[in-house]
Amino acid sequence: MYGMVNSVSFPGIPCAEAMPNLVDLHRRDRPSHYNAGSKYPPRNPALLTKCFFNLLFFLTPPAFSICLIACGGVVSSPAPPSVTVSPSSAQPFTGTTVQFNASVQNAASSAVNWEVNSAPGGNGILGTIDSTGRYTAPATVPNPPTVTVTAVLQANPSTNGSSSVTIQGAAAILGPLILFPPLTSLTTSQTLQLQVTSAGVSNSQVNWGVDGFPNGSASTGTITANGLYTPPGAAGSHTITVQLKANPAVLGSALVGVTGLAGVLTWRNDNSRSGLNPQELALAPGTVTSSTFGKLFSCPLDGYAYAQPLLVTNLAIAGIGTRSVVFVATEKDSVFAFDADSNPCVQLWQTTLIPAGEQAVATPNLQIASDDIAPFVGITGTPVIDITTSTLYVVAKTLTPALNPIYHQRLYALDLTTGQPKIQPSGVQISTPGSVSPAFSSLLGNQRAALLLDNKAVYVAFASHHDQGDYHGWIMAYDAATLLQTSFLDVTPGGQQGGIWQSGGGPSADSNHNLFAVTGDGTFDVDRGGSNYGDSFLRMTATGGLAITGYFTPCNQASLESSGNDLGASAPLLLPDSSGPALHPNLVLGAGKNGSIYVADRDNLGGYNGGICPDVFPRPLQTLPLHEGPIFSTPLFWNNTILVAAGNANLEALPITAGVVAQVPLSSQSPETLGPLGATPMVSSNGANSAIVWLIDASGALATPNAPAVVRAYDANNLSNEIYNSAMVPARDTAGLAVKFTVPIEANGKVYVGTQSELDVYGLLAQ
Repeated sequence: MYGMVNSVSFPGIPCAEAMPNLVDLHRRDRPSHYNAGSKYPPRNPALLTKCFFNLLFFLTPPAFSICLIACGGVVSSPAPPSVTVSPSSAQPFTGTTVQFNASVQNAASSAVNWEVNSAPGGNGILGTIDSTGRYTAPATVPNPPTVTVTAVLQANPSTNGSSSVTIQGAAAILGPLILFPPLTSLTTSQTLQLQVTSAGVSNSQVNWGVDGFPNGSASTGTITANGLYTPPGAAGSHTITVQLKANPAVLGSALVGVTGLAGVLTWRNDNSRSGLNPQELALAPGTVTSSTFGKLFSCPLDGYAYAQPLLVTNLAIAGIGTRSVVFVATEKDSVFAFDADSNPCVQLWQTTLIPAGEQAVATPNLQIASDDIAPFVGITGTPVIDITTSTLYVVAKTLTPALNPIYHQRLYALDLTTGQPKIQPSGVQISTPGSVSPAFSSLLGNQRAALLLDNKAVYVAFASHHDQGDYHGWIMAYDAATLLQTSFLDVTPGGQQGGIWQSGGGPSADSNHNLFAVTGDGTFDVDRGGSNYGDSFLRMTATGGLAITGYFTPCNQASLESSGNDLGASAPLLLPDSSGPALHPNLVLGAGKNGSIYVADRDNLGGYNGGICPDVFPRPLQTLPLHEGPIFSTPLFWNNTILVAAGNANLEALPITAGVVAQVPLSSQSPETLGPLGATPMVSSNGANSAIVWLIDASGALATPNAPAVVRAYDANNLSNEIYNSAMVPARDTAGLAVKFTVPIEANGKVYVGTQSELDVYGLLAQ
């Protein structure tokens, strides 16, 4: 047949039925086969016979067309054949190969012949191509370097398709090849896509290896031919290597740290409140600059984030997969879970802990006149996570609106993967038994301090809203498995106040499950046989119920109380076991609003000396007047130095030797002061020489109007070297508006910062 029938129709017969029924039509149009009920009307038998004869035997285009037209058909021109070659362009190095494919349309045969610059099969100068379309570039770059690969349709040589091929000289690339990211860290459940960024080189033009193994191994992690790295199941550092296929002498490499960090599960990383992440394999003073490090993305929040963010790595979430997840709590009683790495932000869940008929507490109001936490009081203390049970514990404050509102504070246990409350889904009302006087007040109690999880118990500490009302400092203990209250402690049962603020820091716990906290101003009369511990370091035991087993109170407690320069603005920092002198190996360190640092033996805190000043060794081991300004932050111990940032002062590094802190000379200090609140530092490191001090300058929280938080990073070995701050490139890196006393977290190459309206995530920038 010489043509293709694209459309045929007979009156009263659909086109799809016309050709298959042609013979049947001829028969049915005979009078003997015509049925009056048929949908096909009779035709002229003579004409149909002639059409059928021409169609079957002559098959000439004129006769076929006349037949179809006479029979009521329509004829259209056939689509011309075409050939398309893919890829449409290529840039191979000399001696390398490229696989081309030809797609043929509208032709009875798809067979093609391959040519290079019209030469069938190519040649040694232009490159050769075989019958399958596999092109091999020549050994040297031709002149000109661009050739044309063509697929010619065998059945119709005038029909063809082509691709432009530019041959590159591998010798011109002397190396080393550049990989991005050049340095990074990830968890055992994450994968990493590496990219060759050297000009003219793609991932497919190199051979990949890990620690000297082609394509890697089970112990090093594996990498695909396109550069996708899958880490092993154990922590460690690994070197990704690339080798140019066209010139094996050209190499490149990148470092990947596979971290064993389970996450940041509690305030300042652990129960000693060390603030240390010793497993940071990507960020170091040499890799963090304003050109390499900055703000990656933000996640929206519904309220202020006073609580420090928390992080869990390798969390398996049904229907989503295994992720690193960052958790943020807000003063609007919400807890958010975000993918810790996805850019743009991916919210995994949000849980609002406001029961029906209740609302978040707007402040100030008729009952809470203070604006110390405003415009809402909801979740203030940093939650705590039990990774073994996949549970986040958090306390939320709400009220039932009425002429005399009813205030509530509840402890919840949330499932990490869904955010749904569990154990006791409606939460546990925080209260004291009816027989206890004075009773705990949900109205007056300010759950400011971070929660503590130790020895299968959750501890919740309380202060007040800016010394309002007849409040008391409380510590409550709850069974982590049942949320049942196991014990409680009022630190001023025969007096008042003694709140546990600690500027948001949590109580501490040592390896023997002794608990430590620092109280603020309030009644102190233990030396006179009383039971009130205002302005004191406390050691407690939970065995048989919470009880105080030791304390230290400064000799000038009375003046601290009257002047408002109390101790309670700093959390107790437990130094590593046996880091003190031989007779006092286990140390606790704290600070006060009077600008002094105190170092005490946590096994024998020292008590009170009856008001005879100054305090002398060994009660406590040391009192170090540091500044006239207050200390509203928790110091940090790292590499035999104490890092502290007092109000309106610099971040300072003070050497500590055998438990004695030197005031002068300083090891180093930051070039700038950090505002009235100072800052609580954190340290990330992978050995002593790669450490960075991170902090949030929250001065903007006190400005009118409020100003952004500033993320600052210093070389831990030289605080005068500020390697980065988020104001260096403001258009890219500016954080949300500041929240006072906030503390960042740093993990796996990223820094997470809570603000008034968003979680900001900083890390290495794409180059």
